[in-house]
Amino acid sequence: MAGGERRAAVNPAGTGPRRRRWLLLAAAALIAVLVGGRWLALETAEHAWAATITGGGGDAYLAARSLARLMRIVVFVVSVGWGTLHLWFIYRSIGSVQMPRRIGNLEIVEAVPQRILLAGTLLAGLAFGIGLAWGSGDWWMQALIASGAPQYGVADPILHRDVGYYVAELPWAETRQSYALLASLTAVVVVSLLYVGIGSLRFRGIRPQASPHARGHLGLLLGCLALVLAWGALLDPAEFVAGLHGAVVHPVIDVRIPGDGVVAVLAVATAVVSVAWAWWDRPQAVSAAWAVLIAAQVTVYGLVPGLGRGGPRTGRAADTTFAADRLALERLAFGAEGLTVQPADSAPRLARGPAGLPVWDPSRVAAVVARSGRLERGTTVAGVALTPELAAGAPAWLVASAPDDTALARADPPPDWTAVHRGAWARAGPPLAAVEADTGLATRDVRFGSAATWFGPGFSQYAVLPGAVASGPRGIELDGTWQRVALAWALQSPELLRRESRGGLLLWRRGATERLARLAPFAAFEAATPALADSALWWVTWGYLDADYFPLVEPLHVGDRLVRYRRAAVLGAVNAVTGETRLWLAPGHDSLAAAWGRAFRGLVAPPESIPAWLRGRLAYPSDGLRLAAAAFARAAQDTIAWKPLTPDPFAVIAASLSGDGGGDGGGDAVWRAQAFSEGGRLQAIVAGVMAEPGPRLFAWRQA
Repeated sequence: MAGGERRAAVNPAGTGPRRRRWLLLAAAALIAVLVGGRWLALETAEHAWAATITGGGGDAYLAARSLARLMRIVVFVVSVGWGTLHLWFIYRSIGSVQMPRRIGNLEIVEAVPQRILLAGTLLAGLAFGIGLAWGSGDWWMQALIASGAPQYGVADPILHRDVGYYVAELPWAETRQSYALLASLTAVVVVSLLYVGIGSLRFRGIRPQASPHARGHLGLLLGCLALVLAWGALLDPAEFVAGLHGAVVHPVIDVRIPGDGVVAVLAVATAVVSVAWAWWDRPQAVSAAWAVLIAAQVTVYGLVPGLGRGGPRTGRAADTTFAADRLALERLAFGAEGLTVQPADSAPRLARGPAGLPVWDPSRVAAVVARSGRLERGTTVAGVALTPELAAGAPAWLVASAPDDTALARADPPPDWTAVHRGAWARAGPPLAAVEADTGLATRDVRFGSAATWFGPGFSQYAVLPGAVASGPRGIELDGTWQRVALAWALQSPELLRRESRGGLLLWRRGATERLARLAPFAAFEAATPALADSALWWVTWGYLDADYFPLVEPLHVGDRLVRYRRAAVLGAVNAVTGETRLWLAPGHDSLAAAWGRAFRGLVAPPESIPAWLRGRLAYPSDGLRLAAAAFARAAQDTIAWKPLTPDPFAVIAASLSGDGGGDGGGDAVWRAQAFSEGGRLQAIVAGVMAEPGPRLFAWRQA
């Protein structure tokens, strides 16, 4: 038998391609099972965790996840459809693609099969859409709050819009406009390059010359781009008033806002000329229209504002009114609209110079307690809060602990899975009291209704308990084969499939701020502090709303960000033993917080439902006081900047104030304060206290 006949007998015709096809199908099926199974496992785990949140919070959490998923799907489909549609137009204009190929000494030209071109078009459209939709995960929150925009009843003095438009509607409008601008501009660039590559588009100087098909396609795209620029010009006045384009001064206002109207008209005219290019082959008209539009944008948005800010101030009466409006809006943006300024001689003890500043602060208390030997092995201090009711007549601090992840990482030999997730490393001991004395701090036990705590800051690992207890932690029961498989897959922990884990109770997402941030993703929570009530330990924290848009407000630093709006919006509490998680609207909340409360009605309760024990132990929001104090200091200081005496606001026990804020009103309260000095001399102290009607804010300034 000849060699060719033997090969044909061993490898019948079509066996190789058929085998490759089956291998590709098997690989695709395996990928689908892995990806789909992972997604299904994560969804099962999320639903199981949501079931542990009582009071309707779990349903609100799942509804928010569904809305976020729907928004991502819509954006992804629109993005992929937009990219694929334009690439398909180009694909339809291509007759055939010839690729050179060498066989020995011969060079031949071979046509690329149409199915390969179509597959490349679809894959390129998919890649285009993925890149365009990237980063849209939080858009659902912007769309949600814009649909129920709050009304403050306060308007900016320039455009006379309610400030609720700037914090709720404008961000969503700017996000959509930016997305449309990116989509249209990217499509123009990609399509133009492809048409140049296939020879359908050429340039003579700045004048384009294109085939009828390319001209129609590019004309429509350029028209879309011009309309998006017109949309941006219509949004620009609000963005300018909100501070996104530099300082808001009258010389710029007088030019930029009227100039936006000119740019919008020119952009619409350019869109008409660009679309007409599809039927009216006058490339010089298109080039001239775009040249005029670009020149107008450079003039209105670049040259004139720079000249206006560098020119002399007019000194007219409107400037004084403008400054007064700016001060009022800044106080509203940073939660200081109720600030009462008092002379220094009417101040309580906390505002009478360095003598009123506390000796102890949370970091010093934590360091002393950590060295006292009272903490359980493998734990560290997780939170400290000034709690006067722990010791009659002496300042006292409540100290709560958590597993020490640093010690866990350094343990030699490292503990096994059982010790970390079921043993001593999974829990912390009861809280302690640190009472200030003449010789330092004295640590004492406090009345506590449990032997261990399971939730709070520092509880970063999941835990598995032998089973559920009526008064114990609330977790996910490890029953059912699929639920155990799904949780093990989601947590990447096959140990959950062991026999000893069956019937146990999984405690997942035990961090206080982690739980609250997942339930209320619209808020940013500060570090939680402990609070003790009826032998139960709770972790309490304030959630803030941030915004980059607010009229006339100069931004302040929050970490490495600059914000123009930040207020305490919600109050969160997590039980350290059971994991019970509660959320309320913050006392003194504004219209934006109320709008979010309506959107998450099943999760966020009204402030009137805050328990009396918790309301009586609330301290003024720390970050809210820092920003309110910084805004006050910026407005009150002269040529030399004031410096805070302490890096962060401090807590101190002082007498409550009378109704007018002018003196002692009897009884003690926990105040939070920030002191400022200039050249070593105390200038002012800003302090806040949570009173019965709501938060109260005061400032005492030296004459």
